[in-house]
Amino acid sequence: MDFEFVCGWCEEENVLYGEQTGFWGTRYTLPETFECWWCGGISTVPDGPWTPAE
Repeated sequence: MDFEFVCGWCEEENVLYGEQTGFWGTRYTLPETFECWWCGGISTVPDGPWTPAE
């Protein structure tokens, strides 16, 4: 599932793919940080719950 996050440097929206984990597949794992596609800045993924991207 894709999740949407805002870059901490330029406030551009970034979409990250979360892999399903857990027995029921209701939990997702994401990296701790991501590189913004626009400015290249490194931002930290906030604690969940996360908003799915549309």
